[in-house]
Amino acid sequence: MPRVARSAAAFWLAVLLAASACGRNPILGDWELDRDDNAPGTLLAADAAELSTLRFTSAAIDAGGTLIAVRYEIEGDVVRAVRADGRGEHRVEVLSDGRLRVALPIGVDAIYEPAGS
Repeated sequence: MPRVARSAAAFWLAVLLAASACGRNPILGDWELDRDDNAPGTLLAADAAELSTLRFTSAAIDAGGTLIAVRYEIEGDVVRAVRADGRGEHRVEVLSDGRLRVALPIGVDAIYEPAGS
């Protein structure tokens, strides 16, 4: 392959990789309450509402066994999970240490960490 063609191919590969990285959703996966960094009242409320674990998939949130169809809007460090049923959205902030601050539908914000950490 000629040098110019290799350079062009490398350039377009870099562009594609950068574009795919920008579109990646940082909240996908399994999460659990950070029991060390939430107030006792937050832990009680989240446990009572069966929100101690959350699973974010590409098209839904699994919250306490309830599947909520969503689409995601990523705005910097904030991901908005917009409900497909038109009943609002759920705000998730990605913290600098990789944990999440989730605005729960029970009126509290809770910190989640990757499951099993």
